[in-house]
Amino acid sequence: MTEIIKVQRPLRTNDPTIPWLIYDKSRKREQQLPQSIIPPAAVKALGNDPKGYFEGHWSSIVGWAIGKRVKNQWW
Repeated sequence: MTEIIKVQRPLRTNDPTIPWLIYDKSRKREQQLPQSIIPPAAVKALGNDPKGYFEGHWSSIVGWAIGKRVKNQWW
């Protein structure tokens, strides 16, 4: 099932080893991944924004699959 997820880069550093945070609205499924694992299309879509909202699909095996960026949410 596709959901809206938030993708948030580290706020205080540009260090690529600091994990990015990915989660759904309820924060029931939260994942931390290094930038090298974030799909390049998602990094490009995020641009200079510290966070953005994307379509996402949860897999209990690999975690969040990040899809296309969607309009900003208020959560």
